[in-house]
Amino acid sequence: MEKKDYEELLTLAMSTGADFAEIYEEDGNRTNYRVLNSMLDGISTIATRGIGIRLIKGNDYYYTSTNDIRKSNIEKVIKGLIKNISGKSNQKIITLNNPKEIYPEIEIPHDSYPIEKKKEFLLNMDKKIREVSNKVSQVSLGILEDDKDYLIANSNGKFVKSKMCVTRYMCTVFAEDKDKKEREFTDYAQAKGYEFLEKDLETQSINAARVAIEKLYAEDFKGGELPVIIAPGFGAVIFHEACGHGLEATSVAPKKSIFSNDLGKKIASSKVTLIDDGTIQGAWGSNLIDDEGNPTQKNILIENGILKSFLVDELHKDKMKLASNGCGRRENYNYAPTSRMSNTYLKPGNDTFEDMLKDIKLGVYCERMSGGTVNPPTGDFNFAVETARLIENGKLTKRIKGITLIGNSKDILQNVEKVSSDLELGSGYCGSKSGMIYVTIGQPTIKVSKILVGGKE
Repeated sequence: MEKKDYEELLTLAMSTGADFAEIYEEDGNRTNYRVLNSMLDGISTIATRGIGIRLIKGNDYYYTSTNDIRKSNIEKVIKGLIKNISGKSNQKIITLNNPKEIYPEIEIPHDSYPIEKKKEFLLNMDKKIREVSNKVSQVSLGILEDDKDYLIANSNGKFVKSKMCVTRYMCTVFAEDKDKKEREFTDYAQAKGYEFLEKDLETQSINAARVAIEKLYAEDFKGGELPVIIAPGFGAVIFHEACGHGLEATSVAPKKSIFSNDLGKKIASSKVTLIDDGTIQGAWGSNLIDDEGNPTQKNILIENGILKSFLVDELHKDKMKLASNGCGRRENYNYAPTSRMSNTYLKPGNDTFEDMLKDIKLGVYCERMSGGTVNPPTGDFNFAVETARLIENGKLTKRIKGITLIGNSKDILQNVEKVSSDLELGSGYCGSKSGMIYVTIGQPTIKVSKILVGGKE
């Protein structure tokens, strides 16, 4: 469609008294390559093309989507949607700005890198991992490519086009010894093309194999309230879930967050500075603009323990009396955008790992976290720990298994005792009202003075 077509459609969308109207159009292609049993097990591709239309009236929004992008069909869809809004007729003609094109720089686009090279990379990695030990029983490897062109036009005159390009390598190593079975997962993901292969993925994958084998001989641990050290990188999932979601306007605006009334208050240890930054070049959760067409930003959420800001989208900004800050995100055109995290990380400190260890008589070192759950109104959470070691008398000792971390958002924030300088970022997925999106989480090594460690004996 041409600019004038979007103007006519937005004028129609505003005709019954909406405060705001938006059109989001996308054309995407996602491809997965998978190696299993030392052979290319499959290549799967999903194409998405469609349009989403959103109307806002006061604190309410109305959303619909269609994959029939003919103008005549979109007019029909909008006429059905505007029936939800009854008010003073609006005869204002919507005029869009000249289109603004904002595209990332991709050195090696997905379609320029031969499939044979992708296959060769995965099969060679499979061979290297299996050479680690005969206890490696299976290796599952994959590469995800995701490309999306999208356009956003709204009743404020915004008319912007952009593109997303992300690539992810995934490796799961399975180990067996008699009746014992374990696995270890590692990955690497960037908002880049195949230049992401500059990373030393071989060393990372071989280390995953070695850890999987070590876990075969991990021992059960009874748990208790203990000091815990959490390794850098994906360990930050605990802050993403237990804290980050509680700082999104989706839960703050309706007062469903434990942090809704805490702006400007000290809610954490002075060691804690939590940042959400959608502008980090090449990071998995980065974009040049958000899915509402606003520039992404570096948002300091907590600074030296004080709650400084929330993640605010267009829908909630007026109710919260805060400006939107580039965090409106969605999985695809089937979802209306809402406030979401992008690259959320704990700012590095100056403490050392040795200082964290030395005073712990009995504690747990969490090397790799897994999934978890949190209740935003109360802040109560429960997280699984995939890979862990025991700390005894200031030293790392045996591997332990069956570990969970149980606590409360405000408690863990207050109990962050030490923060090191070794910041690492990890990639993941986050599900919420606007679907499943790509997010980065990160932290340096941290020491939590006490938390309930669940286990078994």
